[in-house]
Amino acid sequence: MSDDDHHPELLLLHEAGGEIEGRGKYHKLLDRYRREAEETDVEHVVKERGPFDEGLSKTVQRYLDMRMLESNEEGQSRDVRETEKGERYMSGFERTKLYLDDSFVATRDRVRQVVSEFGDMSMNQMVQEDDVQQDKQRPLGTPLSTESDSKEED
Repeated sequence: MSDDDHHPELLLLHEAGGEIEGRGKYHKLLDRYRREAEETDVEHVVKERGPFDEGLSKTVQRYLDMRMLESNEEGQSRDVRETEKGERYMSGFERTKLYLDDSFVATRDRVRQVVSEFGDMSMNQMVQEDDVQQDKQRPLGTPLSTESDSKEED
C-alpha cells in the first residue's frame, strides 16, 4: 500500500494529540516520517528552512474544506487542529486499516515514533538537527525523496 492509502498527514496530526503548532513544524514532522520510512510516497524539496513538502498545503486545504481540520489563519504560525469530525474519522480509519491492511501497522508505528521523538520540539529546534542542516546546504528546490537518496548524493 502507498502512503496515500495511509494518510500520514492526518495520522501525524492525530497521533500528535490533534494539534500541531504551525505548518512549519507540520512540514518538519512529515519530513521526519519520510526519513524513517523504508519506502514512502512523501516527497520533499529543499527550501530556506530545510525540507518542505510542496503538497502539504493542498492536502491540509482539502481536509480543511471537508471540516476534518481547522486552522487559525491569524499570525504567521497557522496552527492546525483536528476537529471532532476529523477525530471520529481517524479513529474509525485507524481501526479499519488495522483490520484490513497489515502494512498500516508499520506506518502507524513510524508515525508514533516520530511524534514521540520530535513532537515536543519546536520547528526551530527541528531545523537545527544535523540532517536538516545538511539538507539546507543543497541548492534550493533539490528533491529529497528518502534518507537513502540523501546519503547516496553525499
